[in-house]
Amino acid sequence: MAAAGVAKSGLFEVLAREQWCRVLATLEEEVLTISLEDSLDSNGVTNGGQDASRHDSLRRSEYISVQDPIPDAIANQKRIVKVVKQEVGGLGISIKGGKENKMPIIISKIFKGLAADQTESLYVGDAILAVNGEDLRDATHDEAVRALKKAGKEVVLEGK
Repeated sequence: MAAAGVAKSGLFEVLAREQWCRVLATLEEEVLTISLEDSLDSNGVTNGGQDASRHDSLRRSEYISVQDPIPDAIANQKRIVKVVKQEVGGLGISIKGGKENKMPIIISKIFKGLAADQTESLYVGDAILAVNGEDLRDATHDEAVRALKKAGKEVVLEGK
């Protein structure tokens, strides 16, 4: 249970009707609100009888899935980027790929305003080569997810 007056929230993905949906869950005292990121109106499902319309839903515009191309000056060059995880939203990226897919670990989404976006040094399409020195070049998707989750508050990404 959240401490009195302190809301706790986090982003996660759920599988619904054979489609992954990104949602924001917020716990305020004894009220749990779950909002879909791609809803066009406030579509929160509330447990506890509170009015979900007062909670903002995440919208598809709140992440960057297609953006300006990587600047020529840094394209195809290894870069070291330090990201400080936020309490809500973590690194603020989604990844795809992995050894089982015969492709490197790639940043597939960067969520606006969250930690990775604030660095202004990471791009959709960047390959993540290492996390805090742990080589991900031959990692499965699940191994990469675990490495990112256990990386701690300050994460050093080697990307290209």
